[in-house]
Amino acid sequence: MEKNEVYDYLAKVYLDKQPSLTARPIEKRRPSSFRKYALFLILPIIALPLLYLFLRHPLRQHTPKGRSLQLDLGNELIKIRYDFTASDLKKEGYAIALADLNARGFKELEFKARRCKDFGVMHLRVALENNFRENAARYVNVDSKWRRYKIKLSDFKEITAWDNLKEISFIIEEWNVADKDDCLYIDELGFTK
Repeated sequence: MEKNEVYDYLAKVYLDKQPSLTARPIEKRRPSSFRKYALFLILPIIALPLLYLFLRHPLRQHTPKGRSLQLDLGNELIKIRYDFTASDLKKEGYAIALADLNARGFKELEFKARRCKDFGVMHLRVALENNFRENAARYVNVDSKWRRYKIKLSDFKEITAWDNLKEISFIIEEWNVADKDDCLYIDELGFTK
C-alpha cells in the first residue's frame, strides 16, 4: 500500500472520513439518440391538438344572437331635470352602468327621447365608456316630440374594444340648450344590429 492509501484508510476507520478523490477527468455521458430527440417528438404531439382546439373554438365572450339588445330601465322613464338659472352647475346628466356589456356585433345605439317644453331644441351629449377608459361622445338634437334616435357605434371612433362597455351617459350641457330650465325623457334604450 502506498502512503496516501494508508492515510485514507486510517482516516476512514478512526475519523469516519471519506477518502479524497484524486482529480481525474469525468466522462460525460452522451444521451442516446432517443433522449436527444424526445422533446422534439413529444412537443408537436401536445401542441397540435391544442392549436386545433384553439382555432376551432377561439376564446371569446358570448354575444347575444338576437337582432337587438334592450337595456332594462325598469318601469319608469329616465328623466333628467335641469335648471341652469338657479345653480352654478354647467351640466346635468344620467349614467347607466352596463356591467361589462358585450356590444361586439351590434351596429347602432338606439333610444327614444323628448324634451318637456314645446319650443326650442337641445343638443344631448351621449357618451360611452369601456373598462379600458376609452371614452367617446356624440350629440343628437332633441325636440319636444318623441323620436327614435340611432347612433352608429362606428361613429364612436375613440372606442376600440366593444366587448366590455362600462357605462353610457346622457349629458345636458348649459351651452347646448335654448331653455335653461327644462327636462328630458329617455326610453327604450338598447343596441341593434
